[in-house]
Amino acid sequence: MDTVLTADRRPAPPGTVVLALRGDADRDTEHVLAAALHRALAVRPAPETLVVDCSELRFCSSSCLNQLLRARTAAAGAGTVLCLAAPRPVVARLLEVTETDTVFEVLPAAPRPPARPTPSAPSAPPACGLASAGRA
Repeated sequence: MDTVLTADRRPAPPGTVVLALRGDADRDTEHVLAAALHRALAVRPAPETLVVDCSELRFCSSSCLNQLLRARTAAAGAGTVLCLAAPRPVVARLLEVTETDTVFEVLPAAPRPPARPTPSAPSAPPACGLASAGRA
């Protein structure tokens, strides 16, 4: 059986890149994840936040967890905060068992783009703890 992983960029608030993962992230699909993370971090200017939406990720192997950790390090070097959003229980368990849930900020859901930007509309709160990092 072939495993499939797709990684698509989704609309997001300004300064944020949302990368939505769907399928199984394992050794056979590791290259898909690595390439998608690289493209997301290559955006210029560098995003303030990269959110990896895991809500449709059915499985994540240790090799793909390593890709996420590498991307987190690269993101930090570029001044970008990388966080994970809405992991399913199997992915959340992997994060817990490996104690990487203490390394990644995990959001309950991926941020949504503003419906219609208006001058009088209040701005959305920053994702991934940017306010606490002094990067509002």
